[in-house]
Amino acid sequence: MKTRFTLAALAVAGLSFGASAATFEAVQPYQIHLVNGSKTANSITKSVHKVDLAEGKQQIAISYTKDYSNRSDLRLLNGDPVIISLDVPADAELTLDYQPPANYQLARQFLREQATELSIVDKKTGNTVPAELTLIPMPAGLDTAGGIQESLAERGMAFNGRTDAAVAAAEAKFGDAVVDADALDMLKHWWNAADKDTQRAFQIWTIQQQ
Repeated sequence: MKTRFTLAALAVAGLSFGASAATFEAVQPYQIHLVNGSKTANSITKSVHKVDLAEGKQQIAISYTKDYSNRSDLRLLNGDPVIISLDVPADAELTLDYQPPANYQLARQFLREQATELSIVDKKTGNTVPAELTLIPMPAGLDTAGGIQESLAERGMAFNGRTDAAVAAAEAKFGDAVVDADALDMLKHWWNAADKDTQRAFQIWTIQQQ
């Protein structure tokens, strides 16, 4: 008989798959804003260039910022965010691969074509990892990560946290899954809206429910 398990159970199952982490690195001038819809610690004063990823379907939001100013001209380039959707291999060491533009003019052209110029490579194997790269317009305001979150939601591109790995883990622990999709979407919405302390408190609460 199929059993209905709680969304908390799915969340716990997803957390358990984070133990064997792969990594993703986006060296300067790229920085990482979101991982699976959640903000990184990236800010105006702190750049995040490397994150851990669980095996399975993942979504990462990055952007390019570089100062090409000289004595006569102020030339700060902020590229439109790139949304990377991919299936992460176990224990992979992923990184961005591209030909860095040599000057300001080439950089402007490069930024218009990021979705085709960038690729994802596993440094362990040297192999290119299949990924879908999408450019979205740079959001207004100082909260770049928040603007990206809103843009993804409006475009129907918000990360679906119901990964194959998380569902498989939940099924293994709780039996065949019947998940309320609307409730799951609402849970993801509030999770993304919460600060890190609140997210941690919820993680602890879900564990206590088992």
